[in-house]
Amino acid sequence: MKLDIDTLRAEAGGIHDQTRVVANRVYYDQAIYEAEIENIFSRSWNLLCHESEVAEPGQFLTMRLADSPIVMVRGKDRRLRAFYNTCRHRGARVVMEECGQKTSLRCAYHFWVYNLEGELIGIPGEDAYDGTGFRKEDFPLVELRCETMFGLVFVNPDLRAMPLEEWLGEEIIETLRTPLSLAEYTVTTIRSTELAVNWKVFAENARDGYHVPFVHPFFLKASPPGEYKLCANGHAVQRVGIDRNGMTEELWDAMQRDRLPGMGPLDGYVMNLFPDGFLMVRCNFVAIDVQHRSDPTHLRFEERQLGVNGETPDVTERRAMGQKAFLWDALNAEDFPIFAAQQEGVMSRGVANSIIARGRDTTTGLRGDDNRLRHFWRQWREMMGTDRNA
Repeated sequence: MKLDIDTLRAEAGGIHDQTRVVANRVYYDQAIYEAEIENIFSRSWNLLCHESEVAEPGQFLTMRLADSPIVMVRGKDRRLRAFYNTCRHRGARVVMEECGQKTSLRCAYHFWVYNLEGELIGIPGEDAYDGTGFRKEDFPLVELRCETMFGLVFVNPDLRAMPLEEWLGEEIIETLRTPLSLAEYTVTTIRSTELAVNWKVFAENARDGYHVPFVHPFFLKASPPGEYKLCANGHAVQRVGIDRNGMTEELWDAMQRDRLPGMGPLDGYVMNLFPDGFLMVRCNFVAIDVQHRSDPTHLRFEERQLGVNGETPDVTERRAMGQKAFLWDALNAEDFPIFAAQQEGVMSRGVANSIIARGRDTTTGLRGDDNRLRHFWRQWREMMGTDRNA
């Protein structure tokens, strides 16, 4: 009955196309969140990190994928794998540390031991299982699909999902090729913060050009918009430039001294990867944003800065000047407070809907209209199996 009331309210406002209305409860409802885990995060290629963080055999990284703890580890065969970080014995987390290097993975509860390829290789008192039909080879760590593209690491729980290359599509891959295929990159900085917001708040904001003139005065002066392109599977690319007159000479000099391979002095783009992956590429830096959700209204937001292998600390610092000015500082000072305000507002019991009706449904254009948001919601509806944003 709630859906019918929402529909009537939207139509009373003159908006009859329900794809241009979002039910506000999608930002906090537990049942919707659980359906998103089942239908979106468990079927998508999720951008999680960069392979330089797990470059050598035995290096590992733990994180969350939707509601599940996972561990990524580089095997002795140098293959990168992702496993659910759950012991097959009594379900405890196997790896407790956030990152590091090990020769094997041992659960702290009963000391079951797995090798770097996920095989169960050691059990204390194994002879107690004699006659039960238990065999170690039947209980490896449960593996997820894990693939990389130009060093970006993606994980997908769905063994039947399309290959990563097909999920990203030709336009996204060709865009990433410059500069990511032209050098060896490494993560130089990771920044993180806890946010009391739904994951879609950032995913939408990263596609929303309408707010830029009002929320981001530096962007308005220093970052003229170029053409955007809406791509397959909910992805999008926005070209962005640099206006020298909108920044200090120090920042301009820092960004021009160490340009990335293939990047011109004014080149840049922002990329949205469905469901919630984000990259900002400018002439001298690459930043990767990911979210680790814990419930419908809480997550940890992480941002990684990339540098070229072997570069000196002063080059890394100059890259950080650009990355902070164009992304991290703006997020902290300008976007994060807006995120909090939106999350608080959508939880109002008396306001059922939000509006994404601005503009025509074009696939290219400049910064501004809501068609980029509707593109996100179109993919959301397709994966959730519904005909409305609710």
